[in-house]
Amino acid sequence: MQTPSPDASTREKLRFLWVSYIRQQKRTLLWAIFFGGIAAATAGFGIPYMMEHVFPVVFGKDPLPEGVEAFLRQYFASEDLPDVTLWAAAAMLPLVMMVRGMAAFMNVFLLSKAGLRILENLRLAVFSRLQELPLAYHERFKQGELISRVIHNTQFLQSGMLTIMNDVVIQPLTLVAAMTYLVVAALNSEQVPVLLVNMVVATLCIPIIKKVGSAMLKKMRDMMSGLGDITATVQENLSAQRDVRAFNMEAQQEETFLGQIRRMMTALFRMTVCSQALTPVIEILSAVALAYALYMGCSHGLTLEQFTAIALALYYCYDPIKRLGTVHNQYKLTLTLVDSLLGVLSAKDETPEPERPVPLKHPRGEVRFEHVNFAYVADNPVLRDVDVHVPAGQIVALVGPSGSGKTTFINLLCRFYDVVDGSVKIDGVDVRDVSRKDRTEAVGLVSQHPVMFHTTIKENIRMGRQDATDEEVFRAGALASVNEFTEQHADGYEREIGEGGEGLSGGQRQRVSIARAFLKNAPILILDEATASLDMTSEARIQASLNELAKGHTTFVIAHRFSTIRMAHRILVFESGRIVADGSHEELYASSTLYRDLYDKQIMHAGKEAAV
Repeated sequence: MQTPSPDASTREKLRFLWVSYIRQQKRTLLWAIFFGGIAAATAGFGIPYMMEHVFPVVFGKDPLPEGVEAFLRQYFASEDLPDVTLWAAAAMLPLVMMVRGMAAFMNVFLLSKAGLRILENLRLAVFSRLQELPLAYHERFKQGELISRVIHNTQFLQSGMLTIMNDVVIQPLTLVAAMTYLVVAALNSEQVPVLLVNMVVATLCIPIIKKVGSAMLKKMRDMMSGLGDITATVQENLSAQRDVRAFNMEAQQEETFLGQIRRMMTALFRMTVCSQALTPVIEILSAVALAYALYMGCSHGLTLEQFTAIALALYYCYDPIKRLGTVHNQYKLTLTLVDSLLGVLSAKDETPEPERPVPLKHPRGEVRFEHVNFAYVADNPVLRDVDVHVPAGQIVALVGPSGSGKTTFINLLCRFYDVVDGSVKIDGVDVRDVSRKDRTEAVGLVSQHPVMFHTTIKENIRMGRQDATDEEVFRAGALASVNEFTEQHADGYEREIGEGGEGLSGGQRQRVSIARAFLKNAPILILDEATASLDMTSEARIQASLNELAKGHTTFVIAHRFSTIRMAHRILVFESGRIVADGSHEELYASSTLYRDLYDKQIMHAGKEAAV
């Protein structure tokens, strides 16, 4: 089923939830509702009936029906149990409560089982969709907001759906059972006015429930928005602890966090007050109905048992009404949560998969940009008429001032974004016609800040090609000189490196990243500021590995340090989104003023570093 947008009708959204996530658990949910129905009928009809008809037998006021009493005496009476009638009547209470308790337990158990599966599928769907969406989508949102949608919103939605699915069936059943008993009792004891008053008061509850639900909607949205802000702040703070401490930002961060907590708690408090305001209103109305029943009962000679039974039935009328008010509020919250998740699930993929992808069989690595124009924001071009051909196996360096378009050039090659005009081709095939799998397998990346996962060195290298054997991983590690530091640790390649690779130095993380590229062995290699964050000694060691890695691959090198582009066959000079010069170092130094200025400034800077 096609995912509806947040602007779709409520019916479409609910149908999407049913078809995509709830229907798979239909059998479990039906059994849950069945047991819930037994619990409801036992509570709404069975307990009041027992109060009126069984308790008088226990206290000797009324006899059992003749047939029942004869049956009990024939099959269960004995010298050890002479008064079998009393025991049978007394046993009714634990028996009824046992049936109700077991049915209620099975109801909760099965609902929880179905709910956890729904939650698992919801979270997986949102997480998978976030991985599919282009970088442009992720750049529009805070990471913490997206994390909140995956973790918190799915949890609240699952809880809300289960409450609705259960109570929207169980509570009406309880109400119907209790009303049925009231009808029978009113007709038998001439208490029809009690029944009518009860129906009028119950009707008055409906507009109150609607009014409270409408008032809660905005408060729910404010609360969810605040929760997303809090998650974003925590995520940003924990990922930037070095900077926070280096710049003495603890107090400022705490003040920001405290303000967000207070805003969210204010919204939560208002939502809670609004929700709980329903309880006393309904209880006051139910008390009015009960007081009238008491008055009528005393006026018309009701027995204590009859009045107690009617009072219990009234309770089982108004408790479901109160719970249905909660269901109405949950329904409003669920729609809000559904909108937040549909914002992810229905988000437009700006780099969609081709309907009929052209396979890249044995790619060689030839790259061509044909009159490419691109802008992240309309009317603000970042690349202008970029037209360049890179033969397979050539090493190309991209140089230019910051913001000149170098990184955007690489982003388009990887198809993180789609061009506005023109085309980007690999081996003559437009990247828009290539499947994501083929495209990612054709391109390897070594970046300035490689991402390390909280696992072993071996598994981090295996990220380059997940089906690689241990021997292939070790071979790639040796080519990247990973052995130099694994041999110094008892666990070797099995060493856990911590979150973000905190257990490794910058140079060691870079070698692991290079080992991934060796393992992947993609025909196109991108070295994006691969040594920019390293000192000169570490850079020299890493550079040797990069030179070896680039052999036989079409390689694009982005670097501010000109020492890292010595291996390039060719240099492209970017300025204001255009390639303004193209050639070897010697050619460009003689012909390009921009290149010469960049080179001379870098040489002077490198000389100062060496002097220090």
